[in-house]
Amino acid sequence: MQPAPSALEPLLAGEHGPQRAFSFPGVRWRKWTAHLDRNSAMLNALPDALDRRAAARLVEDLLPGDVTAAFTAAMIWGHGSSGYGPYRTAKILTAAPSPEIAPVAPAVRDRLGESVEVARDRGAVEGYRFLNNRPGKISGLGPAFFTKWLYFVTARGDSAAADAAPVLDALVISWLSTGAGVSLRAGYTDDYARYIETLTSWGAVHGLTAPEVEERIFRLIRSDGA
Repeated sequence: MQPAPSALEPLLAGEHGPQRAFSFPGVRWRKWTAHLDRNSAMLNALPDALDRRAAARLVEDLLPGDVTAAFTAAMIWGHGSSGYGPYRTAKILTAAPSPEIAPVAPAVRDRLGESVEVARDRGAVEGYRFLNNRPGKISGLGPAFFTKWLYFVTARGDSAAADAAPVLDALVISWLSTGAGVSLRAGYTDDYARYIETLTSWGAVHGLTAPEVEERIFRLIRSDGA
């Protein structure tokens, strides 16, 4: 297994506080998603800023009974301060051309619920396989964001859990290619499995889990830290 790149090593070896909390466009999230299932109560109870730890606990508290709110909370964290996240999330959940007034599509709710069961019972890679292929695939929900969902689903409230599925989006793929010489393709389950193996190997030297290594990669590429 290829060793961790030198640029990442100081972050793996050092002590770090939690990811800094960030604000998000709450008004837009309420506009596009408050009408979906029991989202209104979840949105009204959110703090002004959210970090990984708080988001992980929130998603765990909502599952398994309220998969819509849990998914929405994961997407709020996943999209951060961007303004397009609320519309995109509503579009995914409703599978409708006018998501502002449409209800959650039962098939989408069912697939998200099943993805929780698959990922928790059979692991992160099988969760990836389910959401990446039919019949589990959900329109508009690609690997960059369904790995964020899988991360919280498998974290079970612990943002550093060893079994948690690490996020793999375009930023990480690009950094791995240019900064670590690791070539991965988005949307390939075997590549995601190799990604987990790589992070697990890098983290083992320092007593870190794969999600903790992933979090430090984000700190490196976009100063996503305390």
